[in-house]
Amino acid sequence: MLSVSDTMSLGEDLTCDNGAMQDDVFEDLVREQMLLTRFALQGVAPKDRDVPLDRSAVILLSRLHAQGPMAVAELAEAFDMDVSTIHRQTTAAMKAELLERIPDPDGGIARKLRPTEEGVRRLTAELEARKQGFARILEDWSEGEVLQFVDYLRRYNEAIESRRGKNWPR
Repeated sequence: MLSVSDTMSLGEDLTCDNGAMQDDVFEDLVREQMLLTRFALQGVAPKDRDVPLDRSAVILLSRLHAQGPMAVAELAEAFDMDVSTIHRQTTAAMKAELLERIPDPDGGIARKLRPTEEGVRRLTAELEARKQGFARILEDWSEGEVLQFVDYLRRYNEAIESRRGKNWPR
């Protein structure tokens, strides 16, 4: 059986006669996406750095840093998650002094959350460590290959966001 890359390098069309994509292409996609999420952070961020941020803290801090203060309900809506899950994650981040509650800057009743100075510092350090890790992993790729990979990941994420109606601020 040819892999997706073999098929693409041969210039073959990935669709069947009826226009549907070949089933083995999606089988390869499922496996590679599973491995991407499995290995996404392994070997990317060094283990000897400052206390690493857990995945949920990175996502919360990134969203709040990009979009500005948000209420728990707004975060739950943005992430398409239960309020109770977001509440647990934000409570843990507040205990770690990564987030703080503030009055709504727009004068609303609900208090909002924003990253603390420590939260921004830790997020910046975490993202820098991950950036350096990716640079090490992809060091033998050409700049064009890395740019194409990033473009495909962005398009994939934007397709998911579009279907869910939950765009990530970029």
